[in-house]
Amino acid sequence: MSLRLIIALALAIFQVAGGCALPQRGESWTVMSWNVQNLFDGIDDNTEYPEFDPGSGNWSERLYLRRLDRTAEVIRNSVRGAADLLILQELEKPEILDDLADGHLRNMGYYWRLGIPGHSITRCGVLSRYPIHSIEVVDCGFYNSRPLRPILSFIVDAPGGAIRVFALHWKSPNSGRAITESARFNEASIVKDMVEPLLLQNQLARILIIGDLNTPGDGQIKPAALAPWPPNPNDPRAALFRSEMREEAGLSGDDIIFFDPNPNPELGAPGTYWYRNNWNRPDRALLSKGLIDNSGLVLELCRTGAPEIIGDALGRPKRWYSDKEEGYSDHLPLVLEFRVQEGTAR
Repeated sequence: MSLRLIIALALAIFQVAGGCALPQRGESWTVMSWNVQNLFDGIDDNTEYPEFDPGSGNWSERLYLRRLDRTAEVIRNSVRGAADLLILQELEKPEILDDLADGHLRNMGYYWRLGIPGHSITRCGVLSRYPIHSIEVVDCGFYNSRPLRPILSFIVDAPGGAIRVFALHWKSPNSGRAITESARFNEASIVKDMVEPLLLQNQLARILIIGDLNTPGDGQIKPAALAPWPPNPNDPRAALFRSEMREEAGLSGDDIIFFDPNPNPELGAPGTYWYRNNWNRPDRALLSKGLIDNSGLVLELCRTGAPEIIGDALGRPKRWYSDKEEGYSDHLPLVLEFRVQEGTAR
């Protein structure tokens, strides 16, 4: 079983002094998850990828500031006024959250910030307008000699009620899906071990699993980290199951099924990543039954963000190129828009 670490609040979560008043409760709550493609600062720590190593001459504080500007541009334009909850992947350091929130995203109310040092070269970070607390950071072990990225779990006091969020970035399939699926299966199994007790205690527990899961969720590699529901009875079991039908979410025997909404292709791209001339969707949001039924929030829309900025003429993401000093990321943002049910906003 993976080691569960409770990180001291001084390291993991920090509130901005002076101005931590709750935002005015509105009629909506928005969430955005985005792999920003290796966002490194301009400080030489001798741990960077070669392309982003200031000591090599390929990277600098000036390029870092340009990337911050480009990153914030997409965040601001993916949701009017920016999303209420931001889940970002591939940040070098937690301090980058400060540089964003106090710089290009200042005055946007991101008083709650969650990031952790160590574990891997890049990691997840969280910015929120609403309080986040009850934080858990769970070590997922190693793949070969390199550490897998930890799970960030926290509760956000959203306007429709508290939600347990799992912010993830699973193992990349770059060296082959079949060869790396065991790592994702392990990561997904740890998530299952965390959510199962919550759902057994309360089948309507509000849970959001979100991030770059690095899987199409097709279950073709066995055993699968994430597979469609219902499963083939002759297949090895998956760690987690997904359905594109809201009514199938919930518990079914020993299996946990999450609602996995598709991005609306009329409002952006049908996927978040362009690979081998096809759209893929490694970036996913998995919603528990309790976040769909009587949750205080209603999912109105799932879409990709800022297609007019980050997308090319065909909507494909314009990745960052350091030599050209142009681009944004090789992933499109994934955006969820919730409506607060009447009588639940506090």
